[in-house]
Amino acid sequence: MSKIRVLLVDDEEDYVRTMAERLEMRDLPSRVATSGAEALDMVQAEAPDVMVLDLRMPGIDGMQVLERVKNEHPQVQVIILTGHGSEKEEKEARALGAFEYLQKPADTGQLLDTITAAWKRGLKVAAELLRESKGKFDRTMEAAAWAEAGIPEMAVEAIDRPTRRPEEEVELGDGAEPPAEKPSGALKVLLVDDEEDYVRTMSERMGMRDLGSDVALTGEQALEMLDEDVPDVMVLDLRMPGMGGLEVLAEVKKRHPEVEVIMLTGYPTEDDEREARRLGAFEYLHKPVDISELMQTIRRAGRAHAKSTGT
Repeated sequence: MSKIRVLLVDDEEDYVRTMAERLEMRDLPSRVATSGAEALDMVQAEAPDVMVLDLRMPGIDGMQVLERVKNEHPQVQVIILTGHGSEKEEKEARALGAFEYLQKPADTGQLLDTITAAWKRGLKVAAELLRESKGKFDRTMEAAAWAEAGIPEMAVEAIDRPTRRPEEEVELGDGAEPPAEKPSGALKVLLVDDEEDYVRTMSERMGMRDLGSDVALTGEQALEMLDEDVPDVMVLDLRMPGMGGLEVLAEVKKRHPEVEVIMLTGYPTEDDEREARRLGAFEYLHKPVDISELMQTIRRAGRAHAKSTGT
């Protein structure tokens, strides 16, 4: 497996250097920054694959660093590690794109596993960004990169991705989507989540990628909106007060079976996933979800909707 470029950011110098030593003992060397300003300078010079970031720091704090990094380097995965966490801060960090939110003191093994998972997510994001920027992405090169990174399943996926016909390649411009998929702007997406800040931030981030969406804050509101304008794809939170996600899913599939529903939950269980898939969910994703992964899933759901409706 390729070496993961890790940047540890914490103003407690003894703590962060001890963490770096423990990771190095596990064959994972890392760079260290002891302030938010220093971290941003180091990211500007060489962006890491994964950043482990303290929240409470003098000067530029962790939340400001997180926002800057995700805006300028969306492929960098940021793990928040804090000794003074709160539910409000966790929600804000996840809304800004944090990969995970951990409490100090972090077990070295747990931290190493989280860094590895974040790195794999970052590779997927980087590949998606490259595909979006190049209409004629070389799948062989992508597969080679995945294989070199030690993730053979993604290499296989790259090779097996359906190939466009030559005449379609000629007509498609750089960055265009395959004809089998509706253009992003034509997809009707409804986001349903009772965490208003989270869902509106998600909608804004999707809009920055040219995919508009409507928002509902309750299951009941989602069903009312469904009667007025049926979406192609619904992204649906599982745990909501009043009508829960599984109830909404069952009702959506009863009224409009062609709507593809992506379940999104911060409290995943095997029983809930089994029930969601039985009811017809297209996919079952866990919060925090990377925006690129969500966009990919919505696009796949859009293709499935187009296929089932013949549009």
